[in-house]
Amino acid sequence: MNDDELHDLIRQTHPKPEFSSSFQREIWARIVVAEQQSWTARWRQWSESLFRWVAQPAPAMAVITVMLLVGAGFGRLLTPDTNHAALRTAYVASINPLVAARLSTQP
Repeated sequence: MNDDELHDLIRQTHPKPEFSSSFQREIWARIVVAEQQSWTARWRQWSESLFRWVAQPAPAMAVITVMLLVGAGFGRLLTPDTNHAALRTAYVASINPLVAARLSTQP
């Protein structure tokens, strides 16, 4: 049996299905509905509305102010209260090698 005969035999045993003319349109309509109901689409819609709201001047300034206050508050909470003079000396020693050498020779 050659290839042509085999292909003919396969075509006879597996007939090509007949679809209606609107089959493809109906499938794409189902896909669109399924995409609109997915979590990804809902998340995208929510985030787009949030970004549109934040893009306005008043909410943008409010968000920036809140973020600055929260950052400053966390910085204040997480920074231990230590001797400020010791911190100042350590900073000067880190940028000035002469002070660092003098501090290392002192007891």
